[in-house]
Amino acid sequence: MRLLFFALTKRQYRYFKKLSINLKFKSKIIFFPSLKLDLNGLKVIKDIDIKSILDIKFKEIEIKYSNKIHRALYKILLQIQIPWVIIVIYRELNRFKPDYLILWNGKKFHQALALEVAKYLNVKSIFFENGILPDTTTMDFKGVNASNSMVRDIEFYRELDYKDIKLPKNLEIRVSNRKREIFNTPIPKRYIFIPFQVAYDTQIIQHSPWIRDMFQFFDLIEWLANRIDISFVIKEHPSDRVSNYNKLYNRAGKNIIFSSENTQKLIENSLAVMTINSSVAVESLLFKKRVIVLGEAFFAIDGLVKVATSKDEILEILNDLDSWQVDNRVVDNFLYYLYYEYLIPTNWREPNSKHYKAIRDRILN
Repeated sequence: MRLLFFALTKRQYRYFKKLSINLKFKSKIIFFPSLKLDLNGLKVIKDIDIKSILDIKFKEIEIKYSNKIHRALYKILLQIQIPWVIIVIYRELNRFKPDYLILWNGKKFHQALALEVAKYLNVKSIFFENGILPDTTTMDFKGVNASNSMVRDIEFYRELDYKDIKLPKNLEIRVSNRKREIFNTPIPKRYIFIPFQVAYDTQIIQHSPWIRDMFQFFDLIEWLANRIDISFVIKEHPSDRVSNYNKLYNRAGKNIIFSSENTQKLIENSLAVMTINSSVAVESLLFKKRVIVLGEAFFAIDGLVKVATSKDEILEILNDLDSWQVDNRVVDNFLYYLYYEYLIPTNWREPNSKHYKAIRDRILN
């Protein structure tokens, strides 16, 4: 078995280095940028839909950076990098001839280009990401998040018969990447919990078909708050490094508040959790909470959660909230399958022998 790892950050490189040592396969790591080139790779460019990859990245840049000159220069730099990425990946794939190209996420700009070159050369890929449940890692041969290989059929989970299997009871505490405003507003008794997401993340840019960003999400919440006697509690995503929601803080009022409270506490005390496609939705299922999903997600399965594709559908769900009973058995079966069959045990930041064995076994199988 031959594995080629493609790393873009020091964290990715360190993790992939550990995998390359402990999996005991023939392996190699590319740490981009690299000067090992093969100009024959330029012939691949005409067969790649570069425009779609650039369009997605440009959306991220527009959200992430406010300076017009900064945005323009960044876009030019990316277009210069396209042939560079392609000829680097082409060289290693063509010379090393791996069975698998290993990527983190696979939806970001550089990884998306690498993936297209791998497809051109008929090399399969394996995708890694943060774990969806505490102390886990995602590994998938198809993709991550809404593109993953989890079964989408509710009947599949109804027919499973797991018994006496434990699930995590405590969520990982996410530390914010920047100094944030602290909100100490008292939490209302009846509320819907709204976890904001990273505005420039692929989850929003690529898998939120009708809600453009958190500002539009707030508009939706405001519309709902004016039509129903339920409060909404919003918590910002701790990993969002650039979004400025000062205007939204000023618009928040009696039925809409921002909170800095612990996420698990906000989940446990809520009437329901409403999200575009945050992993908080899956965490909420651990506590048997009603979950409303508005975007594309592997857990957007009717019978497991409520899926809404318009504000009127959401309003109808909230008006009928008291009659909505969560199917605990189906939720447990889904979570058991996710935790014990799909996810890799232990966090990728602290891998151990159990982690390496699970990955090795999955590749061999």
